[in-house]
Amino acid sequence: MRSLLVLLAACANMFAQPGPTARPKVDPAAAARGRTTYLQYCINCHGSLAQGTDQGPDLVRSVVVLRDQLGSELGPSLRRLANHKADFTQAQLADVSHFLKDRIEYTANDRNASEPPNVLTGNAAVGKEYFNKQCTACHSASGDLASIGTKYPPDELQQRFLFPRRKPIAVTVKAGLDAPVSGTLDRIDDFDVSLHDSSGEYHAWKRGAGVNVDIKDPLSRHHELLDELTDANIHDVVTYLNTLKTK
Repeated sequence: MRSLLVLLAACANMFAQPGPTARPKVDPAAAARGRTTYLQYCINCHGSLAQGTDQGPDLVRSVVVLRDQLGSELGPSLRRLANHKADFTQAQLADVSHFLKDRIEYTANDRNASEPPNVLTGNAAVGKEYFNKQCTACHSASGDLASIGTKYPPDELQQRFLFPRRKPIAVTVKAGLDAPVSGTLDRIDDFDVSLHDSSGEYHAWKRGAGVNVDIKDPLSRHHELLDELTDANIHDVVTYLNTLKTK
């Protein structure tokens, strides 16, 4: 009898512990940081609600995300997938995990989760003034952005304004006495740089003394704006862009 009681107590204690499928508590601050990372690298394929597009699957129902614990599944999965950023830090992976878990909780609790939040709360006239001062060097309301308010729903319009689709980055590498090599940037970090030239040939160098790298990123101004834009600027500009409709 004593052995049976011990066994029953052990079983009760075991079943009282959270299992591997127990949902971790979401850290709001981490989720907010993860949202910023998600918007920069993931939204174009997985959508503003992380529920997928024709270019990427629904992450809210992803088994990888459901099983993930602070990046435990996300990191290895990203490294296996082509055309995905694979060098997130562990802190970034944990933050993105919190953001996606938050999306899961939100979707589970909101029957209208497919309805994006209203982002058209700004002043279109003020947004137009900001656009004319900051954006017309590269864009035109009557040219490349004509009718953009018709092409995209407001939430996607906001994300394309903040995080436009990545474009090929031109780079030239001059290593020692060798002739410069130009092409499309493949990868760069503190230690290495690589590119594909116009013929498609791959080149790579170890960075260090005598290796000069000249990068021309067509989205550099967008990256700079992320440190300058206020919430009011964002909503004003998006509200203005949304008025650019097909006549």
